[in-house]
Amino acid sequence: MVELFTAATLTALSGRPVSAETAAAIHAWVVAEISAEIGPVPDGPPAGVLAVALELGKAAVPPPGGVASATVGPYSATYAAHGSSGGGLDRAQRIRLWRAVGKGKPFSITTVVPPVRKPR
Repeated sequence: MVELFTAATLTALSGRPVSAETAAAIHAWVVAEISAEIGPVPDGPPAGVLAVALELGKAAVPPPGGVASATVGPYSATYAAHGSSGGGLDRAQRIRLWRAVGKGKPFSITTVVPPVRKPR
């Protein structure tokens, strides 16, 4: 499996300590998200793929102790929600991934079912 980031990278990006086990779980999730969109992540991934991987990894780092905020004396800290709450790739990230691997733009087709009229 390609290595997109390490525990030290996530610690530096998030400003919070990240254990090797947590980093491995986040890495596996990020690789699965990206692979589901573009196929297997290539060795020596393009810069666009790496950038999206780092964004997802940083967002998935849990706040210390699972708290949303902490106050000590006159100082307080509020932690943003993290990716484990069902986050994933947004539209802009999908487009960047596809462009990074030369696949153009992702698309989806939505069908609209017309309302059924009752006979009179």
